[in-house]
Order: sequence, then C-alpha cells, then structure tokens
Amino acid sequence: MSGLTICVDRRDFPSAIPHPFFLPDATPLALCGQKDLLDLKRLALLNSRQSPRISRTSKWTEQTLAALRQFDLRKTALVSSLGMTTWEFLTWAGGRMGFPIILIFPAGSAQNFNVVRTKAIMDLGLDDAKVLALRPIRTDRKSSTELDSAIRDRWIMALSHSFVPISIRPGGHLEKYLSHADLNREHIERSWQIAFEKSPILRKPIVPRNIFIPETYRADEFLIHWTRSCVGPWPGESRNDYFARIMDGDEEAGSGLESLQRILQEGKIRASAHLIRGGYPVVPFTECPPEDLPKLISWRAGLRRWTLEPYGIALSKKRLMELGARPVIYGTPADFDNLEERDRPFFQMADSRSRYWRDEREWRVVGDVALKVLGENEMALFVPRQTECRELAGEIRRHIIALE
Repeated sequence: MSGLTICVDRRDFPSAIPHPFFLPDATPLALCGQKDLLDLKRLALLNSRQSPRISRTSKWTEQTLAALRQFDLRKTALVSSLGMTTWEFLTWAGGRMGFPIILIFPAGSAQNFNVVRTKAIMDLGLDDAKVLALRPIRTDRKSSTELDSAIRDRWIMALSHSFVPISIRPGGHLEKYLSHADLNREHIERSWQIAFEKSPILRKPIVPRNIFIPETYRADEFLIHWTRSCVGPWPGESRNDYFARIMDGDEEAGSGLESLQRILQEGKIRASAHLIRGGYPVVPFTECPPEDLPKLISWRAGLRRWTLEPYGIALSKKRLMELGARPVIYGTPADFDNLEERDRPFFQMADSRSRYWRDEREWRVVGDVALKVLGENEMALFVPRQTECRELAGEIRRHIIALE
C-alpha cells in the first residue's frame, strides 16, 4: 500500500482534476492507498439522503445496483464516500462487485488517516489493494458535520469524470452541482435516474396511557436503559455484514423489543460513541422513573427516528456505580473544553434548539455493561404489554414488568 501523501493545494494532486471549478483555491488533501487507481476512468453514482432504513426492495438500492452492473470494473474506478447510508451502500456494493474504489472521506484531520482508512476497509469488507482513500483536511475551526460533508461532496464532483444520478432531491446540493454552468452535460448519464421519494416519518411508539409499576420495584434503586429500533447495523455488527444481511433477504431490524432481546442474548449492553462529544464509547441510563417515559420520547428530525421505545432494562444503581456509573455533567461546549479527561465521557449539552437535555437525568458507564455481574434481584425488564412478557420469559429468568 502507498503511504500517506499530503497535497497542500489542488496543484499538488497527482492526477488531472476533471472539474476543478467545484473546489475552492485552498484545498489541502490527504491521500492514502493505491494512487494508480487515479489512472482509471472515475465514475460517481449520486443519491441524495434517503431513509436510513435500507431495504433490498427500495427503489434507489435496486437502481443503484442495476446501474453498477452496466460498467466495466476493469476500466472504471468508483468514486464514493462514507458518513451517509447512500454513500456507504454504494461503497459496499461497488466493492462487493469488484470495483476499485476511490473513497473520499468527509473533511477532517490527516492524523492517523492510514488507520482510519484500514478501519473503513475492514468495516465495509473492501479489498485493500483496490482502495485509494482521500480526506480533505479541515482548516476551519468552526467546522460542522454539514460543512465537512459539503467539502467531501465537492471533491467527489471535482474528481469524477462522469456522473450517474439515481435518486436526487429536487433543489438539493447534488442537483445544484449537476446544474453548474461549467459542467459539460455530456458527462451526466441520466438513464438510471428515478424520482426522489421523501422518507416517511415513523409512527410514534405507543406507550400505555396509564403506566402501572408494582410496589416491589423501587425506582430510586435502579437506573434504566431504554431501547429503540435498531436503524442500521446492530451494535458490534460490521457494515459489510449488515448490508449483506439486508440484501440477501433479511428485513431491517424491527422494534425495540428485538433490541432488548439482543441485549439479553449477548449478555451485555454494548457501548456506543455515537453523538457523544469526544467520541467516548458509553452506555446511557436514566434515573427518571418508568412513569416519566412518555416525556422522554421525542422525534429527532436530524436522525429521522424517535429517541426511545417502551422497552427497557433496569439495573441496580449501586452495582452500576461500582462499575463506574456517574451522572452526566450538563453544560456548554466551553465547559467541555475545561473538563479533565476523566470527566469528558460524562459530558452532555445542557440544551439545544429543540430540547432541554437535563430533563433526561442521564447517567453513563464507560464501555460495555456485562449483565452476568448482576444478581437476580438487580435487574428488571420493561415491556409495554402483558403479552410481551411471555416473549421475554424464554430469554432469561428476570423480573419482567408490563407498563400497561
């Protein structure tokens, strides 16, 4: 594999840039991998953001696969990316078919980029010998995920020789790029383009109107981890296995009940760094009693999902504290910067434009939480209906409480 190369600006790039007008003048870039892939014809298949719930019968996935099959993988390098379901599916599908991949990451740091490249290759099941990874180097301290992704998209448009739009949102960024006055329309192949369809809003989880909790459950002695439907890979599942599972016939993961069952089957609650400032893997809990569940459930428009579902696992607060559980430290970004390293995994923004996060009364544990360390009376399970108690009874011998 070729080592890491830094291009200070686009004049240092080791190949011709077909559409440089998409790039600003100062465009530092990190490259790592097979630079000879730049000698191939570079092709980009374009999909706007779609529903995160992928399906083998989705029109955009079917059309993306149909378009890929029409190109000669011996002469063509697929320009793709990460950070969005459509890009990741295209990357995985192209790699599975044997296409060389020019993988452009969202803007970020060049530090350890070779390691970042290797992790992405392993996660998506790609062939190391057929991947060139590129990352625009972030230079703006005021950067955001949206800006980092926009810079990524500009590089995809600049480096590709030709474009195949599949499902493009009217008025979106990709449509504007394809309408650029300097872009030759002969470089756009619209034979596989289909109408863009908006993602449906998922129905709000049904919570029993009157929640009844038996007196044997002492709310002050427990912390609760509420689950939700798994959109995307299961925790611990690679994207390669996830896409293969869906495309080979499985449906997207279902309800929060399935998530709870998976926790019980694996014997642990897996930690996640998703949406955690600083990227620390943690397991969240709440000290709110079960009766407060309805006010904890809200729609996250940016993630296009509900925050929680009425399926949960309550664990002994005392035992969790022995495992390092601590209440979250609510504050501002400036507060996070002033925290010691040991405290940073427990930081949470106090509020946002749409939510006052203090209401969640969150606690966290750093790393996975193994259930085997808890005794029989140190765990309880919550389900919304009595009928679901029987579904969990065969999984594990625990105290199961129906909220209805």
